[in-house]
Amino acid sequence: MSLINTELERLKLILVRMSQHVEKTLNNVKELLEAQDIERRRVIWREVEDFAITLESMRRDFIDEALLFIARRQPLGEDLVSTHIMINIAYDVYRISRYCREIAKVDSLLAPSSGLSNIPSIRELFEKSVIAVKATLKDLVEFSPNRISVVDEIDTYMDRAYQEILQELVSNKVVPRELGVKALIARHVERIVDHAQYIEQHLSKL
Repeated sequence: MSLINTELERLKLILVRMSQHVEKTLNNVKELLEAQDIERRRVIWREVEDFAITLESMRRDFIDEALLFIARRQPLGEDLVSTHIMINIAYDVYRISRYCREIAKVDSLLAPSSGLSNIPSIRELFEKSVIAVKATLKDLVEFSPNRISVVDEIDTYMDRAYQEILQELVSNKVVPRELGVKALIARHVERIVDHAQYIEQHLSKL
């Protein structure tokens, strides 16, 4: 294997490690949407925050590694395109963790008297997004958009669900807190699926 291929494989491995952190974050948020015990929720808030910080650091390190690779090896053609695509993927993986952090932050603001677990429809939406992201993460490990149709289908479903929530929101002269929270979380969830779809689109260009 050439030095260029070896270094590209190393960049791919960093993306795989990032994807593993994102999967753990998704599982944490999924648990948070069911948890009512305040102490357990506090633990999850910290864990989600830590994962987001870790992924931000990994993304910066990834970009540094990618730029160093470009400067040192001066790749051309497909190798240069692949490097650019991987930089974009690293950003999308990181953004998924940021939206998870925002969801956890909303739950912390509702505490201790309430929480996102009191709004079942949010949990259902998030579980859909988890299916999409986990499908994408499998494709990322394989470095091929094998499950893009699954992600596209969930993206369409999520867009429709979000529009319905917005329509419900604007049809109320006085917006109940629960509906406002649902609309905010739905927006975060919709963006999570968008970034999963972006990753699939990037993989399609390789």
